[in-house]
Amino acid sequence: MKVYEGANIRNVVLVGHGHAGKTSLVSSMLYTAGATQRLGRVDDGTAATDYDDEEIARKMTISSGLAHAEWGKTKINFVDTPGFNMFVHEAKMVLPAVEAALVIVDGVAGVEVVTERVWGYCDEINLPRMVVVSRMDRERSDATRVLESLNKAFGRLVMPLQLPIGSEKNLSGIIDLVRMKARTYEMGGNGKGKEGDIPENLKATAQEWHEKLVELVAEGNDALMEEFFEKGTIPEEHLVPALHDAIREDRIFPVLFASGLGNIGGDELMDFIVDYIPAPIEKGSARGQVTSGNGEPPSRKVADSEPLSMFVFKTVSDAFSGRISYFKVVSGILRNDATLQNFTRNSAEKLAHISIMQGKTAIPVTELHAGDIGAVAKLKDTLTGDTLGEKSAPIQYPAIKLPEPAITFAIEPKSRADEDKLGVGVHKLMEEDAMLRFFRDP
Repeated sequence: MKVYEGANIRNVVLVGHGHAGKTSLVSSMLYTAGATQRLGRVDDGTAATDYDDEEIARKMTISSGLAHAEWGKTKINFVDTPGFNMFVHEAKMVLPAVEAALVIVDGVAGVEVVTERVWGYCDEINLPRMVVVSRMDRERSDATRVLESLNKAFGRLVMPLQLPIGSEKNLSGIIDLVRMKARTYEMGGNGKGKEGDIPENLKATAQEWHEKLVELVAEGNDALMEEFFEKGTIPEEHLVPALHDAIREDRIFPVLFASGLGNIGGDELMDFIVDYIPAPIEKGSARGQVTSGNGEPPSRKVADSEPLSMFVFKTVSDAFSGRISYFKVVSGILRNDATLQNFTRNSAEKLAHISIMQGKTAIPVTELHAGDIGAVAKLKDTLTGDTLGEKSAPIQYPAIKLPEPAITFAIEPKSRADEDKLGVGVHKLMEEDAMLRFFRDP
């Protein structure tokens, strides 16, 4: 696997209500990019990021999964998260590890309960986000109705950058409202669209939305607003960088359209991620919570030249590899066999055999640069939320605050001989799920 520097990395999390199409969309993009050899399907149990036996049996995401694709000269890290209420805290846990969220909305249902909840999570940390209206090939999918529900829920800053061509089973492509070009696809094909002119019957609608988009982007830029009033439009070479800034500053929440099962729109979505989503190094600095001697909390630039620091955002218990820690390299370069200090627990950890994940498959790497996401097995003390780094440059990043559990269950062993086994099993579950609490009732 090629080593990527921070400027050529994009980290995104897919969040949204259950069954909105998050996992199918990840599978579509992986297949289109050549990262997988077939188009994974949730119903077939072949989706890359839903590999747990329970996920396959229930046809739903239960735990966050990692995957990646190489698109052009850029590596895109995807984090696929659950969308059901009882597991949605998994989405909140991973938000600090990414630079943007793709809020996936069902093309029929529109905005749902968990859609609003994860949007609020993003608001809490000012995370840039964009909406992807998925499953546009479904019966009764309706772009106009979904856009209305988005504007009602999240305001006028939600603005389409695309429009679908066709609907339901006749979905055949998308219109790029920035470049004013169309891209058509074969339903269930290789996912790579053919560029052409906008269909005649959609030109007027596309032009109307293009003008609304240009006007909204120009609102945050006096020079662009002046150019817009003078010329009635903004050329693409000025619009693209202005749109990038507007997305990063939460002055616009773009809307795109796709079908994961139909493998339509994934290539355009990856183009969009590369062109408009901030690279990790654009984040600037990450601030720690430990107060240094001069009274100021320490911080790290997201740069290779800084002392190494990283935080763990997810823990997985694997039957063969043991405890696997998913982490984000905030600063510095992590190399194989590094010995780091766990600043949260004041212990040393050796990181042997670092890797990147493609679903359940660990791909060994020799190093990871600032901004990248990876995994390592068998850390003895490290758990979710912990910060690790060079012992000579201490820092501790703040942990995500989770809500208190809302449901309590009683469990008991079948016999006294099973008590120890039960305790071991419960504590493994607690390592994976930070929301779980365990106590004995005398």
